[in-house]
Amino acid sequence: MPVIDEHSTFRQGWDAFMVLLIIATCVIIPFQLAFRHVVLPFGSQVVYWIDFFFWLDILFNFLTSYRRPGEKVMEVRQTARHYLRGYFALDLIATLPLDALFLSQEHLAIAGLPLVLVLRQLRLLRLFKLLVIFKRWERQAWSKAGYLRLSLLIILFLILIHWIACVWVLAPYLADFPENSWMTAEGIVNEEPSTQYIRSLYWVVTTVATVGYGDILPANDYEYLFATGVMLLGAFMYAFIIGNIANLVRNLDAEQARYFERVEAFGNYLHERHIPPRLNEQVRDYYEYLWAHHGGPRQASHLEELPPPFRLELLVHLTQDLLARVPLFSYCSPPLRDALLLALHAYTYAPGVRIAAAGEAGREIFFLSHGQAAILSEDGGLQYGTLEDGDYFGNLSLMLGEKRTAAVQALTYCEVLVLRKKSYKKIRREFPEFQVVLEQVAARHTDRVAALILQGVVL
Repeated sequence: MPVIDEHSTFRQGWDAFMVLLIIATCVIIPFQLAFRHVVLPFGSQVVYWIDFFFWLDILFNFLTSYRRPGEKVMEVRQTARHYLRGYFALDLIATLPLDALFLSQEHLAIAGLPLVLVLRQLRLLRLFKLLVIFKRWERQAWSKAGYLRLSLLIILFLILIHWIACVWVLAPYLADFPENSWMTAEGIVNEEPSTQYIRSLYWVVTTVATVGYGDILPANDYEYLFATGVMLLGAFMYAFIIGNIANLVRNLDAEQARYFERVEAFGNYLHERHIPPRLNEQVRDYYEYLWAHHGGPRQASHLEELPPPFRLELLVHLTQDLLARVPLFSYCSPPLRDALLLALHAYTYAPGVRIAAAGEAGREIFFLSHGQAAILSEDGGLQYGTLEDGDYFGNLSLMLGEKRTAAVQALTYCEVLVLRKKSYKKIRREFPEFQVVLEQVAARHTDRVAALILQGVVL
Protein backbone atom coordinates (compact mmCIF):
# COMPACT_ATOMS: atom_id res chain seq x y z
CA MET A 1 0.00 0.00 0.00
CA PRO A 2 1.23 3.56 -0.67
CA VAL A 3 2.67 5.45 2.26
CA ILE A 4 1.49 9.00 2.99
CA ASP A 5 4.35 11.44 3.31
CA GLU A 6 3.94 13.35 6.60
CA HIS A 7 5.11 16.51 4.77
CA SER A 8 2.66 16.10 1.88
CA THR A 9 -0.05 18.66 1.18
CA PHE A 10 -2.72 16.02 1.77
CA ARG A 11 -1.38 15.09 5.20
CA GLN A 12 -1.01 18.70 6.29
CA GLY A 13 -4.52 19.52 5.10
CA TRP A 14 -5.92 16.43 6.84
CA ASP A 15 -4.12 17.35 10.07
CA ALA A 16 -5.60 20.85 9.91
CA PHE A 17 -9.06 19.28 9.51
CA MET A 18 -8.34 17.02 12.48
CA VAL A 19 -7.38 20.03 14.60
CA LEU A 20 -10.80 21.57 13.89
CA LEU A 21 -12.55 18.31 14.81
CA ILE A 22 -10.53 17.97 18.02
CA ILE A 23 -11.52 21.49 19.05
CA ALA A 24 -15.16 20.72 18.18
CA THR A 25 -14.98 17.54 20.28
CA CYS A 26 -13.51 19.36 23.27
CA VAL A 27 -16.28 21.98 23.06
CA ILE A 28 -19.38 19.90 22.27
CA ILE A 29 -18.97 16.87 24.53
CA PRO A 30 -18.38 18.71 27.88
CA PHE A 31 -21.21 21.12 26.95
CA GLN A 32 -23.62 18.22 26.44
CA LEU A 33 -22.75 16.83 29.85
CA ALA A 34 -22.85 20.11 31.80
CA PHE A 35 -25.72 21.97 30.17
CA ARG A 36 -27.97 19.44 28.42
CA HIS A 37 -27.93 16.52 30.89
CA VAL A 38 -29.90 14.41 28.41
CA VAL A 39 -29.00 12.46 25.29
CA LEU A 40 -30.33 14.35 22.25
CA PRO A 41 -30.50 12.61 18.82
CA PHE A 42 -28.93 15.52 16.96
CA GLY A 43 -26.06 15.73 19.47
CA SER A 44 -25.40 12.01 19.06
CA GLN A 45 -25.38 12.29 15.27
CA VAL A 46 -22.79 15.07 15.40
CA VAL A 47 -20.58 13.04 17.74
CA TYR A 48 -20.73 9.88 15.60
CA TRP A 49 -20.03 11.78 12.37
CA ILE A 50 -16.92 13.21 14.02
CA ASP A 51 -16.02 9.65 15.09
CA PHE A 52 -16.20 8.54 11.44
CA PHE A 53 -13.42 10.94 10.46
CA PHE A 54 -11.30 9.83 13.40
CA TRP A 55 -11.62 6.21 12.26
CA LEU A 56 -10.30 7.35 8.89
CA ASP A 57 -7.48 9.15 10.69
CA ILE A 58 -6.48 5.94 12.48
CA LEU A 59 -6.25 4.22 9.09
CA PHE A 60 -4.15 7.07 7.67
CA ASN A 61 -1.83 6.97 10.69
CA PHE A 62 -0.91 3.37 9.88
CA LEU A 63 0.18 4.58 6.45
CA THR A 64 1.88 7.86 7.40
CA SER A 65 5.65 8.16 7.28
CA TYR A 66 7.59 9.10 10.39
CA ARG A 67 11.08 10.30 11.17
CA ARG A 68 13.98 8.68 12.89
CA PRO A 69 16.91 11.04 13.59
CA GLY A 70 17.87 12.35 10.17
CA GLU A 71 15.82 9.72 8.29
CA LYS A 72 12.29 9.51 6.89
CA VAL A 73 10.74 6.04 7.13
CA MET A 74 8.45 5.24 4.15
CA GLU A 75 7.96 1.46 4.52
CA VAL A 76 4.40 0.31 5.38
CA ARG A 77 5.32 -2.33 7.95
CA GLN A 78 7.57 0.04 9.82
CA THR A 79 5.03 2.91 9.82
CA ALA A 80 2.30 0.54 11.06
CA ARG A 81 4.57 -0.86 13.78
CA HIS A 82 5.60 2.64 14.83
CA TYR A 83 1.95 3.74 15.18
CA LEU A 84 0.96 0.58 17.09
CA ARG A 85 3.76 1.19 19.58
CA GLY A 86 2.89 4.87 19.83
CA TYR A 87 -0.50 6.56 20.01
CA PHE A 88 -2.72 3.82 18.57
CA ALA A 89 -4.10 2.67 21.93
CA LEU A 90 -4.94 6.24 22.95
CA ASP A 91 -6.60 6.98 19.61
CA LEU A 92 -8.58 3.76 19.81
CA ILE A 93 -9.90 4.47 23.33
CA ALA A 94 -10.84 8.00 22.29
CA THR A 95 -12.74 6.76 19.21
CA LEU A 96 -14.49 3.54 20.31
CA PRO A 97 -18.23 4.38 20.62
CA LEU A 98 -18.71 2.70 24.00
CA ASP A 99 -21.56 5.09 24.75
CA ALA A 100 -23.53 3.69 21.79
CA LEU A 101 -23.97 0.42 23.73
CA PHE A 102 -26.21 2.24 26.22
CA LEU A 103 -28.20 4.55 23.93
CA SER A 104 -31.34 2.46 24.48
CA GLN A 105 -30.85 2.48 28.27
CA GLU A 106 -31.29 6.13 29.13
CA HIS A 107 -32.19 5.27 32.73
CA LEU A 108 -28.60 4.25 33.48
CA ALA A 109 -26.87 7.16 35.20
CA ILE A 110 -23.86 8.09 37.32
CA ALA A 111 -24.47 10.81 39.95
CA GLY A 112 -27.61 11.82 38.07
CA LEU A 113 -25.86 12.10 34.71
CA PRO A 114 -26.69 9.73 31.82
CA LEU A 115 -24.07 7.01 31.43
CA VAL A 116 -23.98 7.72 27.68
CA LEU A 117 -22.81 11.32 28.24
CA VAL A 118 -20.29 10.22 30.88
CA LEU A 119 -18.71 7.64 28.55
CA ARG A 120 -18.48 10.24 25.79
CA GLN A 121 -15.97 12.15 27.87
CA LEU A 122 -13.37 9.54 26.86
CA ARG A 123 -13.24 11.36 23.52
CA LEU A 124 -11.52 14.26 25.30
CA LEU A 125 -8.38 12.12 25.16
CA ARG A 126 -8.14 13.36 21.58
CA LEU A 127 -6.58 16.49 23.03
CA PHE A 128 -3.29 14.53 23.11
CA LYS A 129 -3.56 14.13 19.35
CA LEU A 130 -3.54 17.92 19.10
CA LEU A 131 -0.07 17.88 20.68
CA VAL A 132 1.10 15.21 18.22
CA ILE A 133 -0.08 17.22 15.21
CA PHE A 134 1.52 20.45 16.38
CA LYS A 135 4.75 18.62 17.15
CA ARG A 136 4.77 17.29 13.58
CA TRP A 137 4.14 20.77 12.23
CA GLU A 138 6.97 22.22 14.34
CA ARG A 139 9.43 19.76 12.80
CA GLN A 140 8.40 21.00 9.37
CA ALA A 141 8.19 24.70 10.21
CA TRP A 142 11.77 25.39 11.39
CA SER A 143 11.83 29.17 11.74
CA LYS A 144 8.02 29.39 12.25
CA ALA A 145 7.91 26.97 15.17
CA GLY A 146 7.45 29.82 17.65
CA TYR A 147 4.16 30.81 16.02
CA LEU A 148 2.92 27.23 16.22
CA ARG A 149 3.80 26.91 19.90
CA LEU A 150 1.98 30.15 20.64
CA SER A 151 -1.07 29.00 18.65
CA LEU A 152 -1.12 25.71 20.55
CA LEU A 153 -0.93 27.52 23.89
CA ILE A 154 -3.85 29.77 22.97
CA ILE A 155 -5.97 26.81 21.80
CA LEU A 156 -5.25 24.86 25.01
CA PHE A 157 -5.96 27.97 27.09
CA LEU A 158 -9.37 28.52 25.46
CA ILE A 159 -10.31 24.84 25.76
CA LEU A 160 -9.37 24.85 29.44
CA ILE A 161 -11.49 27.95 30.06
CA HIS A 162 -14.44 26.21 28.37
CA TRP A 163 -13.97 23.10 30.52
CA ILE A 164 -13.80 25.14 33.73
CA ALA A 165 -17.01 26.94 32.72
CA CYS A 166 -18.68 23.55 32.25
CA VAL A 167 -17.53 22.30 35.67
CA TRP A 168 -18.61 25.58 37.33
CA VAL A 169 -22.18 24.92 36.14
CA LEU A 170 -22.07 21.15 36.64
CA ALA A 171 -21.14 21.34 40.33
CA PRO A 172 -24.43 23.01 41.48
CA TYR A 173 -26.39 20.65 39.22
CA LEU A 174 -24.88 17.56 40.87
CA ALA A 175 -25.85 18.98 44.29
CA ASP A 176 -29.42 19.61 43.03
CA PHE A 177 -28.99 23.40 43.11
CA PRO A 178 -28.83 24.06 46.86
CA GLU A 179 -29.78 27.48 48.21
CA ASN A 180 -26.13 28.30 48.89
CA SER A 181 -24.92 27.85 45.30
CA TRP A 182 -23.87 30.56 42.89
CA MET A 183 -26.50 29.61 40.27
CA THR A 184 -29.31 29.91 42.80
CA ALA A 185 -27.95 33.24 44.00
CA GLU A 186 -27.87 34.47 40.41
CA GLY A 187 -31.37 33.17 39.75
CA ILE A 188 -30.44 31.32 36.54
CA VAL A 189 -31.29 27.76 37.55
CA ASN A 190 -34.17 27.58 35.09
CA GLU A 191 -32.64 29.76 32.39
CA GLU A 192 -31.64 28.54 28.92
CA PRO A 193 -28.29 26.68 28.68
CA SER A 194 -26.91 29.55 26.57
CA THR A 195 -27.56 32.04 29.39
CA GLN A 196 -26.06 29.72 31.99
CA TYR A 197 -22.99 29.19 29.83
CA ILE A 198 -22.45 32.90 29.23
CA ARG A 199 -22.66 33.66 32.96
CA SER A 200 -20.34 30.79 33.81
CA LEU A 201 -17.86 31.74 31.08
CA TYR A 202 -17.94 35.36 32.28
CA TRP A 203 -17.04 34.26 35.82
CA VAL A 204 -14.22 32.00 34.59
CA VAL A 205 -12.66 34.73 32.43
CA THR A 206 -12.78 37.38 35.18
CA THR A 207 -11.32 34.90 37.67
CA VAL A 208 -8.59 33.50 35.43
CA ALA A 209 -7.64 37.00 34.24
CA THR A 210 -7.41 38.01 37.96
CA VAL A 211 -9.87 40.87 37.36
CA GLY A 212 -12.56 39.51 39.66
CA TYR A 213 -15.38 42.07 39.59
CA GLY A 214 -17.15 40.26 42.42
CA ASP A 215 -20.62 40.31 40.83
CA ILE A 216 -20.69 36.50 40.68
CA LEU A 217 -19.41 34.88 43.87
CA PRO A 218 -19.04 31.33 45.22
CA ALA A 219 -21.69 30.54 47.81
CA ASN A 220 -20.44 27.43 49.65
CA ASP A 221 -17.20 25.86 50.79
CA TYR A 222 -16.86 23.62 47.73
CA GLU A 223 -17.34 26.54 45.38
CA TYR A 224 -14.83 28.64 47.33
CA LEU A 225 -12.26 25.84 47.09
CA PHE A 226 -12.93 25.45 43.37
CA ALA A 227 -12.67 29.21 42.84
CA THR A 228 -9.36 29.26 44.72
CA GLY A 229 -7.99 26.55 42.46
CA VAL A 230 -9.15 28.44 39.37
CA MET A 231 -7.44 31.62 40.62
CA LEU A 232 -4.16 29.80 41.17
CA LEU A 233 -4.45 28.10 37.80
CA GLY A 234 -5.31 31.42 36.18
CA ALA A 235 -2.29 33.14 37.68
CA PHE A 236 -0.03 30.36 36.44
CA MET A 237 -1.60 30.28 32.96
CA TYR A 238 -1.50 34.07 32.65
CA ALA A 239 2.18 34.22 33.58
CA PHE A 240 3.03 31.25 31.37
CA ILE A 241 1.26 32.52 28.26
CA ILE A 242 2.40 36.13 28.63
CA GLY A 243 5.95 34.89 29.16
CA ASN A 244 5.78 32.76 26.02
CA ILE A 245 4.33 35.63 23.99
CA ALA A 246 7.11 37.93 25.19
CA ASN A 247 9.71 35.27 24.38
CA LEU A 248 8.24 34.74 20.92
CA VAL A 249 8.18 38.47 20.14
CA ARG A 250 11.76 38.75 21.33
CA ASN A 251 12.85 35.82 19.18
CA LEU A 252 11.09 37.11 16.07
CA ASP A 253 13.81 39.67 15.52
CA ALA A 254 16.49 38.00 17.64
CA GLU A 255 18.69 37.24 14.63
CA GLN A 256 18.38 40.81 13.38
CA ALA A 257 19.13 42.15 16.87
CA ARG A 258 22.23 39.94 17.21
CA TYR A 259 23.38 40.96 13.74
CA PHE A 260 23.13 44.68 14.40
CA GLU A 261 24.67 44.28 17.86
CA ARG A 262 27.76 42.94 16.11
CA VAL A 263 27.57 45.78 13.59
CA GLU A 264 27.28 48.33 16.39
CA ALA A 265 30.22 46.80 18.24
CA PHE A 266 32.28 46.98 15.07
CA GLY A 267 31.18 50.60 14.60
CA ASN A 268 32.35 51.44 18.12
CA TYR A 269 35.66 49.78 17.35
CA LEU A 270 36.09 51.98 14.27
CA HIS A 271 35.04 55.11 16.16
CA GLU A 272 37.57 54.50 18.93
CA ARG A 273 40.30 54.29 16.30
CA HIS A 274 39.22 57.63 14.80
CA ILE A 275 38.01 56.29 11.48
CA PRO A 276 36.54 59.19 9.43
CA PRO A 277 32.75 59.50 9.86
CA ARG A 278 32.24 59.13 6.10
CA LEU A 279 33.98 55.76 6.05
CA ASN A 280 32.18 54.70 9.21
CA GLU A 281 28.85 55.50 7.59
CA GLN A 282 29.80 53.53 4.48
CA VAL A 283 30.51 50.49 6.63
CA ARG A 284 27.12 50.88 8.30
CA ASP A 285 25.36 51.19 4.94
CA TYR A 286 27.17 48.11 3.69
CA TYR A 287 25.95 45.97 6.59
CA GLU A 288 22.40 47.32 6.23
CA TYR A 289 22.49 46.33 2.55
CA LEU A 290 23.67 42.82 3.47
CA TRP A 291 20.81 42.43 5.92
CA ALA A 292 18.17 43.76 3.52
CA HIS A 293 19.24 41.58 0.60
CA HIS A 294 20.79 38.51 2.21
CA GLY A 295 19.54 38.48 5.81
CA GLY A 296 23.08 39.11 7.04
CA PRO A 297 26.39 37.65 5.89
CA ARG A 298 26.07 34.97 3.26
CA GLN A 299 25.59 31.56 4.90
CA ALA A 300 28.30 29.83 2.90
CA SER A 301 29.64 28.01 5.95
CA HIS A 302 26.37 26.05 6.28
CA LEU A 303 26.55 24.90 2.68
CA GLU A 304 30.19 23.89 2.95
CA GLU A 305 29.28 21.38 5.66
CA LEU A 306 27.05 19.47 3.24
CA PRO A 307 28.27 16.74 0.88
CA PRO A 308 28.89 18.04 -2.69
CA PRO A 309 25.82 16.47 -4.41
CA PHE A 310 23.50 17.74 -1.67
CA ARG A 311 25.18 21.16 -1.66
CA LEU A 312 24.89 21.35 -5.43
CA GLU A 313 21.16 20.60 -5.39
CA LEU A 314 20.61 23.37 -2.83
CA LEU A 315 22.76 25.80 -4.81
CA VAL A 316 20.74 25.22 -7.97
CA HIS A 317 17.56 26.17 -6.09
CA LEU A 318 19.14 29.08 -4.22
CA THR A 319 20.67 30.61 -7.34
CA GLN A 320 17.80 30.27 -9.81
CA ASP A 321 17.61 34.05 -10.31
CA LEU A 322 21.37 34.20 -10.70
CA LEU A 323 21.43 31.41 -13.29
CA ALA A 324 18.85 33.28 -15.35
CA ARG A 325 20.58 36.65 -14.98
CA VAL A 326 24.23 35.77 -15.76
CA PRO A 327 24.76 34.86 -19.44
CA LEU A 328 27.74 32.68 -18.57
CA PHE A 329 25.49 29.91 -17.24
CA SER A 330 23.22 29.90 -20.29
CA TYR A 331 26.17 28.78 -22.45
CA CYS A 332 27.29 26.06 -20.01
CA SER A 333 26.39 22.40 -20.16
CA PRO A 334 24.79 21.11 -16.92
CA PRO A 335 28.03 19.42 -15.71
CA LEU A 336 30.05 22.61 -16.34
CA ARG A 337 27.35 24.73 -14.68
CA ASP A 338 27.41 22.49 -11.61
CA ALA A 339 31.22 22.64 -11.40
CA LEU A 340 31.10 26.45 -11.56
CA LEU A 341 28.41 26.69 -8.88
CA LEU A 342 30.54 24.64 -6.50
CA ALA A 343 33.69 26.65 -7.28
CA LEU A 344 32.36 30.24 -7.33
CA HIS A 345 32.54 32.46 -4.24
CA ALA A 346 29.99 35.25 -3.77
CA TYR A 347 30.92 38.73 -2.53
CA THR A 348 29.12 42.04 -2.15
CA TYR A 349 30.93 45.33 -2.82
CA ALA A 350 29.65 48.72 -1.66
CA PRO A 351 29.68 51.80 -3.94
CA GLY A 352 33.16 53.30 -4.22
CA VAL A 353 34.96 50.11 -3.20
CA ARG A 354 37.64 48.66 -5.52
CA ILE A 355 36.66 45.22 -6.76
CA ALA A 356 40.02 44.74 -8.47
CA ALA A 357 43.06 47.01 -8.15
CA ALA A 358 45.44 48.00 -10.93
CA GLY A 359 48.99 46.68 -10.75
CA GLU A 360 47.98 43.34 -9.21
CA ALA A 361 48.61 39.99 -10.83
CA GLY A 362 45.42 38.28 -11.95
CA ARG A 363 44.52 35.42 -9.64
CA GLU A 364 40.77 35.25 -10.26
CA ILE A 365 37.99 35.88 -12.75
CA PHE A 366 35.15 38.15 -11.63
CA PHE A 367 31.54 37.70 -12.80
CA LEU A 368 29.27 40.67 -12.13
CA SER A 369 25.85 39.17 -11.38
CA HIS A 370 24.20 42.42 -10.30
CA GLY A 371 25.22 46.08 -10.15
CA GLN A 372 27.36 48.51 -12.09
CA ALA A 373 31.12 49.05 -11.93
CA ALA A 374 33.55 51.45 -13.60
CA ILE A 375 36.82 50.55 -15.34
CA LEU A 376 39.32 53.17 -14.16
CA SER A 377 42.92 54.07 -14.87
CA GLU A 378 45.47 53.29 -12.22
CA ASP A 379 45.27 56.80 -10.73
CA GLY A 380 41.46 56.85 -11.04
CA GLY A 381 41.49 59.91 -13.25
CA LEU A 382 40.26 58.24 -16.43
CA GLN A 383 37.24 56.01 -16.92
CA TYR A 384 37.53 53.53 -19.78
CA GLY A 385 34.00 52.17 -19.56
CA THR A 386 31.47 50.44 -17.32
CA LEU A 387 30.54 46.88 -16.49
CA GLU A 388 26.95 45.77 -15.91
CA ASP A 389 24.92 42.67 -15.06
CA GLY A 390 26.37 39.58 -16.72
CA ASP A 391 29.79 41.04 -17.56
CA TYR A 392 33.01 39.41 -16.43
CA PHE A 393 36.67 40.43 -16.23
CA GLY A 394 40.02 39.17 -14.95
CA ASN A 395 40.42 36.41 -17.51
CA LEU A 396 43.08 38.23 -19.56
CA SER A 397 45.45 38.96 -16.68
CA LEU A 398 44.87 35.46 -15.35
CA MET A 399 45.59 33.67 -18.66
CA LEU A 400 48.45 35.97 -19.75
CA GLY A 401 50.03 36.09 -16.33
CA GLU A 402 50.25 39.87 -16.50
CA LYS A 403 49.36 42.54 -13.98
CA ARG A 404 46.15 44.48 -14.41
CA THR A 405 46.61 47.86 -16.06
CA ALA A 406 43.28 49.20 -14.83
CA ALA A 407 41.10 49.00 -11.77
CA VAL A 408 37.43 48.13 -11.38
CA GLN A 409 35.43 50.12 -8.85
CA ALA A 410 31.81 49.58 -7.81
CA LEU A 411 29.43 52.38 -8.79
CA THR A 412 26.46 50.74 -7.07
CA TYR A 413 26.19 47.79 -4.71
CA CYS A 414 27.67 44.95 -6.75
CA GLU A 415 27.03 41.24 -6.36
CA VAL A 416 30.16 39.52 -7.67
CA LEU A 417 31.02 35.85 -8.22
CA VAL A 418 34.73 35.07 -8.04
CA LEU A 419 36.42 32.09 -9.69
CA ARG A 420 39.87 31.65 -8.20
CA LYS A 421 42.93 30.62 -10.22
CA LYS A 422 43.19 27.14 -8.77
CA SER A 423 39.51 26.40 -9.47
CA TYR A 424 39.78 27.97 -12.93
CA LYS A 425 42.66 25.66 -13.90
CA LYS A 426 40.86 22.63 -12.55
CA ILE A 427 37.62 23.42 -14.42
CA ARG A 428 39.48 24.24 -17.63
CA ARG A 429 41.36 20.93 -17.35
CA GLU A 430 38.19 18.91 -16.72
CA PHE A 431 35.94 20.89 -19.09
CA PRO A 432 37.83 22.04 -22.22
CA GLU A 433 34.62 23.70 -23.46
CA PHE A 434 34.91 26.29 -20.67
CA GLN A 435 37.24 28.41 -22.81
CA VAL A 436 34.69 28.30 -25.63
CA VAL A 437 31.98 29.44 -23.20
CA LEU A 438 34.11 32.41 -22.10
CA GLU A 439 34.65 33.35 -25.72
CA GLN A 440 30.91 33.15 -26.43
CA VAL A 441 30.16 35.44 -23.51
CA ALA A 442 32.89 37.87 -24.61
CA ALA A 443 31.49 37.89 -28.15
CA ARG A 444 28.40 39.67 -26.85
CA HIS A 445 30.61 42.72 -26.18
CA THR A 446 33.25 42.32 -28.87
CA ASP A 447 33.47 46.01 -29.71
CA ARG A 448 33.85 47.09 -26.12
CA VAL A 449 36.50 44.43 -25.38
CA ALA A 450 38.45 45.43 -28.50
CA ALA A 451 38.29 49.11 -27.52
CA LEU A 452 39.68 48.33 -24.07
CA ILE A 453 42.55 46.28 -25.52
CA LEU A 454 43.39 49.11 -27.94
CA GLN A 455 43.65 51.43 -24.96
CA GLY A 456 46.08 48.99 -23.32
CA VAL A 457 43.62 47.88 -20.66
CA VAL A 458 44.31 44.43 -19.29
CA LEU A 459 41.90 43.16 -16.67
